[in-house]
Amino acid sequence: MKHWKTKEEMGEGFQFNKAEHSEIQYNALLKIEPHEENIMRTFYLVRDWWHKNDLIKLRDFINEQIKERSNG
Repeated sequence: MKHWKTKEEMGEGFQFNKAEHSEIQYNALLKIEPHEENIMRTFYLVRDWWHKNDLIKLRDFINEQIKERSNG
């Protein structure tokens, strides 16, 4: 299934179909909860669970974001 907004593949087994994703804006991060701003959980997930290929993808994404924000 593709994400309703980004059109990226999300995999199988998600609770909502495309119309429901669009309607409730699931995974859109329009409202960020305070606990989601803490990056320590991400640090632990990266260290303990992510594979090397995931880290490379994350590195490339972060570098792209830094570059885009430096140009603005």
